[in-house]
Amino acid sequence: MLREVIDIASLEDFVGGLARAARLRVCVYDRHGQLIACSPAESDFALLTRHVLNRLPPNLVLTAVPAHDPPGNVAFVESEAVWYVVAPVYVEDRQAGYLGVGEFRDQPPTTKQWVLPGNRQGVDRPTLERAWEKLPTLDRAGHAHAVVTARWGARQLAQWVRRESRLLAATDQVALVGDIAELLTGQQDLQRVLDRIVADTARVMNCPFCSMRLYDPKTDELAVKAVYNLPAEYLRKGAVLRASSAVDDEALRGAIVYIEDMTRDPRIQYPEQARAQGLVSMLTAGMIYRGSPVGVIRVYTDRRRRFRKAQRDLLRAVAYQAATAIVHAQLVEERLRNAQTQRQLALAGQLQERMIRIPAPHHPRLETGLVFHPNYQVAGDFCDFVALCDGRLAALVGDVAGKGIPASLLMSSLRGALRAYARTCAGPAELLTRLNRQLCSETLPSEFVTLLLVTVDGPARSLSYVNAGHEPWLLLREGQVSTSDQADLVLGVNPDETYHEHTLPLHPGDLLLLYTDGAVDARNFAGEEFGRNRLRESFSTYGNLPPQQVLNNIVWDIRRFVGLAEQTDDLTMVAVRVQG
Repeated sequence: MLREVIDIASLEDFVGGLARAARLRVCVYDRHGQLIACSPAESDFALLTRHVLNRLPPNLVLTAVPAHDPPGNVAFVESEAVWYVVAPVYVEDRQAGYLGVGEFRDQPPTTKQWVLPGNRQGVDRPTLERAWEKLPTLDRAGHAHAVVTARWGARQLAQWVRRESRLLAATDQVALVGDIAELLTGQQDLQRVLDRIVADTARVMNCPFCSMRLYDPKTDELAVKAVYNLPAEYLRKGAVLRASSAVDDEALRGAIVYIEDMTRDPRIQYPEQARAQGLVSMLTAGMIYRGSPVGVIRVYTDRRRRFRKAQRDLLRAVAYQAATAIVHAQLVEERLRNAQTQRQLALAGQLQERMIRIPAPHHPRLETGLVFHPNYQVAGDFCDFVALCDGRLAALVGDVAGKGIPASLLMSSLRGALRAYARTCAGPAELLTRLNRQLCSETLPSEFVTLLLVTVDGPARSLSYVNAGHEPWLLLREGQVSTSDQADLVLGVNPDETYHEHTLPLHPGDLLLLYTDGAVDARNFAGEEFGRNRLRESFSTYGNLPPQQVLNNIVWDIRRFVGLAEQTDDLTMVAVRVQG
């Protein structure tokens, strides 16, 4: 788990800092006992032998120590004449890894133990023995410095992993909402859409099973259409009448139905089948479109579990999006009209900031960076990196008219449509033309989007862009900032608008800046705007730094200018540098 949620550079900083503070060697291992990061050797013995405990023993013996805080046990591990104190890293009762500190001496090594570390580096035994005797003595007491350090470090790692895991889980929840929106715009078979929805829902909600039934109002029956991790026989189960299924009827009336034990609840029609398939707890949401029942989606667990409110809200949101996909409806318009769905997408709005920070696709000749600072709980700003079908990397920023949930809903639909169309469109002009037609068919006249899309061709060293009424890009070359005001109409107003692609050459070292109006409209207490001139000056000042640092410094310039004045707009920026 440590490898999955914390990058190696951060772990190396952590072990280095702890090693300097504790004056001990610090090592971090994954849950299989494999070394991930280690502080440099400091003792004469380690410098002579160049040895470190690369792998923990497979059957690690843990010893209980007096402790008020976890972990309450440690292991004492010997490796080539030196000892380490190892503490396990637990995250919600799961083994995430280990933290070890060393090196110590205990009983004098045998002649055989001296051979390996000495012969490896060609060190004579007397020199090795003198270095070994300088090592601190191993103290197995619970209050010993090494034991306390190992336990403290393991506890800090556990808290760090816990925070990062929750962040990843929250990001997955938002990504699930966005991915379903992408499915709505893609030209995919409906069955594939349903199969992907049940699989992704089960994964994000951490449930081993999921199923979806569709409702036929003519027969009042619900038939199984998609399952995840359930046997093939489940798909062949016969349809059930809504009138005879209390769970489905309640769900189709708009409720979230929770059953703690399917084998005992009287609302379950076939408890023996649930027991045979290992199904225990269940959460069901009705898929409803414009007040009409479409079907139900369920997640199951193989042990008793209580679902949090956030998980119930997420399943309700997935259910409503799935209903929209099934009837090929207008996603945004339906969500604006449906108060229930708006409440569910509030969760996506709260987590929107994390979804935006998806890394850009790797490109050998481009270096990228982005900042996204929503002003409120949900934002209308939007930025992304998308790989086009011809291999070019597209960077884009956009701003949805309005604020709050309506803007965030439109942004979610925009993201899905962009990613879907990018796979088939010949270029950025066609991409925005098709996207505009879709937005015009789904939005009100007062709902529109400004968008700037830039593609960078690294090998050809050229830049192409399409501007739909957005703030112009800035290009820094050899200390000079240039721009272009060429732009077409905003998206979502005129379905017949044709968008135009413009191209200009790039040079090695060129730095491109895309931004939303929050970067120039920010005001201080005197009512002065930060303005384009200050933005250009700040961009030029920091232009020699890596793109991410350039953006971070511009943000600080804006904040220093604004001070404590209240702002009313989001701030989003993207930077792309052409490598030499």
